[in-house]
Amino acid sequence: MFSDLRFAARTLFRNPSLTAVIVLTLGLGVGANTAIFSVVSGVLLEPLPYGQPDRMVTVWENNLSYPQTMGQVSPPNYADWQEQNQSFEAMAAAHYWSVSISGEEGASRVIGSVVEHRMFSDVLRVPAYAGRLFSVEDGRGDAVPTVVLSYELWMREFGGNRELIGEPIAVSGRSYEVAGVLPPGFQLPVYAEAEIFRTLTWDLRAEDRGSHFLRVIARLRDGATTDEASVEMATIMSRLEQAYPAQNTGVTTNVVPLKRYVIGDVQRALYVLLGAVGFVLLIACANVASLLLARASVREREFAVRQAIGARPGRLARQIITESLVLALVGGVAGLLLAYWGVELLLALGPGELPRLEHVGIDGRVLAFTLAVTFAAGLLVGVVPALRNARSQLMVAMKTGGTGGGAARHGLKARRTLVVAQVAIALMLVGGAGLMIRSFGKLIGEDVGFDTEDLATARINIGARYRDATARLTFVEGLLDRAGRQSGVRAVAASSTVPFTSWEVNSSFEVVGRPAPEPNQEPDARIVSATPGYFSTMEIPLLRGRDFNQLDGPNAIGVAIINDEAARRYWPGEDPIGQRIHLGGWDADGFDREIIGIVGDVRFYSLDREPSPELYLPYRQMPVAQLGIVARVAGDPSRFVRTLREEIRALDRDVPVYTAATFGQLIGSTATTDRFYTILLGIFATVATVLAAVGIYGILSYAVARRSNEIGVRVALGAGPGDVLARVVGDGARMAGLGLAVGLVGWLLLGRVLTPLLYGVAAIDLLTIVSTVGLIALTAFLASFLPARRATRVDPVVVLRSE
Repeated sequence: MFSDLRFAARTLFRNPSLTAVIVLTLGLGVGANTAIFSVVSGVLLEPLPYGQPDRMVTVWENNLSYPQTMGQVSPPNYADWQEQNQSFEAMAAAHYWSVSISGEEGASRVIGSVVEHRMFSDVLRVPAYAGRLFSVEDGRGDAVPTVVLSYELWMREFGGNRELIGEPIAVSGRSYEVAGVLPPGFQLPVYAEAEIFRTLTWDLRAEDRGSHFLRVIARLRDGATTDEASVEMATIMSRLEQAYPAQNTGVTTNVVPLKRYVIGDVQRALYVLLGAVGFVLLIACANVASLLLARASVREREFAVRQAIGARPGRLARQIITESLVLALVGGVAGLLLAYWGVELLLALGPGELPRLEHVGIDGRVLAFTLAVTFAAGLLVGVVPALRNARSQLMVAMKTGGTGGGAARHGLKARRTLVVAQVAIALMLVGGAGLMIRSFGKLIGEDVGFDTEDLATARINIGARYRDATARLTFVEGLLDRAGRQSGVRAVAASSTVPFTSWEVNSSFEVVGRPAPEPNQEPDARIVSATPGYFSTMEIPLLRGRDFNQLDGPNAIGVAIINDEAARRYWPGEDPIGQRIHLGGWDADGFDREIIGIVGDVRFYSLDREPSPELYLPYRQMPVAQLGIVARVAGDPSRFVRTLREEIRALDRDVPVYTAATFGQLIGSTATTDRFYTILLGIFATVATVLAAVGIYGILSYAVARRSNEIGVRVALGAGPGDVLARVVGDGARMAGLGLAVGLVGWLLLGRVLTPLLYGVAAIDLLTIVSTVGLIALTAFLASFLPARRATRVDPVVVLRSE
């Protein structure tokens, strides 16, 4: 073996250009695979950083009538789950908490979570980095209010000061004692952005059973399975439906492994990328195998001499495979270096919503994968030349004097097969990338329902500073007046919910005069509290009726505006203008609202989600604490964001400003995942096409060189340049045509995998198929044309003289 290795190294050093091409080709394939696998490893394979994570699940309610509550649980129902279940060792609930922390440069907004005291100790089983975590005493209503900080917040806002433990800090205007700090990198699975935590201290059963806002994490008992827990929770929910039909009719439960919940729907996409980059490696291996076949043909006399003096075919095959393994090993080292840069590129391109990116990197698992891929590539590129050599004829090889002509046709057939495979794989990759590009174009081309040009927004929370409705109105109207007088501001308004900022409140309502609906069949809509001029500022069209005005105040008649989707869904064939509604839980008894207008629909969360019913209320009648300021400005809208921060700081430096961005940035951020997948597939498809073109060019160049005598004779007998050109190009066309046919069959299989990732495009899309086939065919023609031109320049006199 050591002798084989030394001989392989000497052989490769004698052919530095060929060795460099092979190493670069394999390094590109191995490096791309390693980079993508590092993402798959960190996101999908790395265990969750909690105690015994495989026993952890999330449990939620599923109400088909109100899909916006998916993942959330009613507090009284959750209390019943805790009492009646036998499958879980521990359960804990959490809900969203947005706070402000005052610092030297003003208030900053921090996302937090209210959790049950057992969340960290009994369910997640994480230790404290400093101080302590919550205890049973912290969960009592009369306990001193305490908070636990994330390590990152502790370092960022408090400089990692350990003396802070046990001391009070001001959070949203209230004093909380800092109990401890969580370990670095900790994330609450159901609220990954949360950085500050307090305990849930109120009576869960006192909450409305029809209100859904808790997220639940549970730990299975020893021996219990997810399926058994699902059956038990379905039974419990069935009992609750019988006991409380008004709130629980049609409500079911989902028990989902925590890792699946954290990963979300990215698993399929990442495996598609891993498969795509695996195809790139296959094409690279095919090219390298083709090069080694050509090299083996040149070395036929050498192998014949070895056989003549006693070497068995197996011994020669071992030498060839050893050489390919050495090449692959060097290529693997090069690929690992490329992978380090590739991982940095992936992290830079990676969308923020892609989970667990902090775990992506080159670790032991990734190194083992690289070694396995390198070894497999070495065997793959070496086995074809080794098998071909085993079938070579000794006497023929000796007679040809080492030209390889005696067995060239066998190597040529193998290389043609490799080219067909390359074309087929390239077609599938380019087709997949084309589908993703078409899908992405459809997605970003969707109408969002308002004009995003020159439009900026920023969110504020005034609840901690202004708890009185009158004080909130005074602050907001003063802020809008100051902002509206800034140069370049054409219009400014505010609303409780702004599209693409991931904040909403939904509520059911009653249509006055209609019979009471069946349980869980009440009309439901997103509630938006807006100031006058909001629709004109956003350029949301007013389809009918009127807009809010300053007369729609707290002492005026209650009014509301609905969107077109609400009108179609809840008033089909009717005129909603003038009809009255009542918001249960929001409006006092006897306080009804008259519908005064209908506005156009807007997409709220993302470009791929259809508009849902919306109910707009005048801000003067519902002055909420959290607001989005929207402004249409002349020039760069990002400048207004800076101006708004200055104006808010001038009015009240303790009011935090967050989610400040232009709408172009907000909408673009919802498509970052699709853009990420599209860019990567596009890169892989481009590399695959180039490698396939190189493969066609290489095989035809080799064929032309082998057939130069034949071509010279044909020219001498009267064949014109056109005849030679057509013959060589036709040879390439036959290989490409067969590859395209095989690739189209593979496309049918690939379409099933890509369908869930596509938007507005079918997997079998005629335009994409035609354009992809045309692109690959054009590439194959160009790769065939260059060797064909060289063939037309063969001088028959020179060829015949050499004979």
